[in-house]
Amino acid sequence: MAETKKQPLVNRLGFFVLGGAGSWALNYSILTLAGSHLHLPDSQAYALSVASTAVILFLWSYFVNFRTSRMWHDCLGRYLCAMLLAALVNYLIGLLGLKHFGSTKLARGCVVFVVQSFTGCIKFLLYHFWVFPHTEKAEAPQTESSL
Repeated sequence: MAETKKQPLVNRLGFFVLGGAGSWALNYSILTLAGSHLHLPDSQAYALSVASTAVILFLWSYFVNFRTSRMWHDCLGRYLCAMLLAALVNYLIGLLGLKHFGSTKLARGCVVFVVQSFTGCIKFLLYHFWVFPHTEKAEAPQTESSL
């Protein structure tokens, strides 16, 4: 069976940026709702936001992005590790940013945007070079017995 090639880097980067915008909107919305409607402190509201966003994006990846079980078999452990690392970094930096700069809605949105952008870059690099590495195999030379 032939190996499928990765999408070109520009396409993957474009989809990643588009996903990042959706992720920011989701993360910021959950943070705002958890703080204003559930009256949670920033630490709990942001934890709920980061965790919820991670779960939703995992489900999106499972049902939409990865269409074969082979992808999960080959990459699931690395994918989960990268996702958890990014969520932890997101939470720690984001919480510090919210405590120092998050006094207004605009500032809170900017903090979430900057943190999501930073961790998004980390995830993109991890995904590109470690989680889903190039698996192009050189074709075996044909011998007379394989003809």
